Amino acid sequence: IDGEMIDLTRFGELGREGVLLLMAESTNAERPGYAPSERKVGESFEKFFSEYEKKRIVVATFSSNVHRVQQIIDMAVKHERKVAVTGRSMINIVSAAVELGYMNVPEGVLVDISEIRKYPPEKMVIVSTGSQGEQMSALYRMAFSDHSQVTLDSNDLVVLSASAIPGNEKLVGRIINELSKK
Repeated sequence: IDGEMIDLTRFGELGREGVLLLMAESTNAERPGYAPSERKVGESFEKFFSEYEKKRIVVATFSSNVHRVQQIIDMAVKHERKVAVTGRSMINIVSAAVELGYMNVPEGVLVDISEIRKYPPEKMVIVSTGSQGEQMSALYRMAFSDHSQVTLDSNDLVVLSASAIPGNEKLVGRIINELSKK
């Protein structure tokens, strides 16, 4: 999303220097075709933020996907919303990414999760862990009414911004079922 592409020339140089193995993320590598680009995901965010302007938006995604979280923050800024993050890994990674300059968050956009009740729900975005249905994740606790600061209801839009990793389909399905009840 930041415009950087893979540097194939550098990979060739590394091979000539003796590197024999590249180990990389390979989720869904057995599926034919291509994964959608982050730009395509951004278009989906635009649709959600525009269509659901009267709802609080909760987006669950991988905390390690800094570009995805940046897109969520950018969309929140565009639609004049505050952003709160929840989930230990999400808080840690967003804090580190901002501190190291990998994320650009305008002053006053990020609010502590404990402060969300100070803002109208339609002016809030919550970025959460739990897109894979993990039992200790923030989204799981929200879905099962066990989150200390967030209570979900029918006025919330919850977006799972990650495909289920093979083997996690049942966990994700359980979260979706519980969210649907709300």
